[in-house]
Amino acid sequence: MILDCYQCSACYFEDKEPSTRIDPATISQSQPRMDFRDVLVIFVCMELYDDRQELMQAAEEFGALSDLIGKRPIVLCPNVHLSIDRAPERQASWLIAELEKMLVAKGYDVHCLSFGYHKRYGMECNGNVGSVVGRRFYGTEEKQFLRLLTRLGVCPPDSLPDSMPAWAKSLTERRLKVLASRKETYRVAKQMLRDQLDAAGDSELWTCMLFEGERQPVDDYLSALYEIIEDYPDVKIHRAMNLSVSGFSNAARHLFRKYPEVIESGRLRIYNSQVSDIEFLLTRTAVLLAFPQIPKKAGSHAGEISFGIYCKNDDFSKNLIQWYRTFLVDSRFGWIRTESELNTVISELEEEQFQDRAEDLEREK
Repeated sequence: MILDCYQCSACYFEDKEPSTRIDPATISQSQPRMDFRDVLVIFVCMELYDDRQELMQAAEEFGALSDLIGKRPIVLCPNVHLSIDRAPERQASWLIAELEKMLVAKGYDVHCLSFGYHKRYGMECNGNVGSVVGRRFYGTEEKQFLRLLTRLGVCPPDSLPDSMPAWAKSLTERRLKVLASRKETYRVAKQMLRDQLDAAGDSELWTCMLFEGERQPVDDYLSALYEIIEDYPDVKIHRAMNLSVSGFSNAARHLFRKYPEVIESGRLRIYNSQVSDIEFLLTRTAVLLAFPQIPKKAGSHAGEISFGIYCKNDDFSKNLIQWYRTFLVDSRFGWIRTESELNTVISELEEEQFQDRAEDLEREK
């Protein structure tokens, strides 16, 4: 649940038209224009997995808020646009009604605005700009993380907090380590690689834009990859590359010509990836996400690494292998097995870029 709060000396709200994107049965009766003075306006968005626990927490905190700014009437305005993880309409309308009841029971004068309408409104405030009281997010760490997992496709959309996979507890139990600098991120990455290359038996690496966001990304990547292929024949590498970038598409063609037997045997597996703002390294025992300081621009590689997030946990890593396949790898093309398939993929991506540029030019006209 998200509450966006404003202290207003005067405000008005007016229903314009009902939404066409939600279940008509959940749309409440239209209200005439309503004017208020000296109120606390709260834009409220109910999210997936919200229940009475979040409502009770919010209602309790209004006591502290009243001590801060004084007790005044509350205007509750549904605002679905505060979150992309919004609750279904029936759940959201019921929860907002329950929140209203809780606040009334605590002695607040509450005005709940209609649900399911596009609104015209205006607010006048004294004091600081907008008289923003604050934006507050409610929900346990487990619920917040489950929203992320469903958004990434790791868990089904109808998953419940109690059904969160056991490996996900690696995050909620704070086993993640934040690497606050580029130097520390590189140190961990090199150690992860060394652990795999020195391991006895078969090793496997899953990579995406593996530390390519530096001065000469393609050259750095190729030199490291050549070393692994030539000196460590028991290591299997899954390599996701953004083939819409000419430097990487040319590098992929070179790999198919330089190591045809390695690719044919499956030791080196090439994929297309549409990911543009993270670098990723996964082994069977650890995972590292590295984030660039400057987001990747279209047609170029990522910027210099700024910080990383690292987790060393066997169960967590094992389950992220599936996430790699479904999220980081372009599912339209999958594993690219031959140079002929590679050329077809690159041609399709080039055609997509051409069409996108044509559409952009058309819009500019």
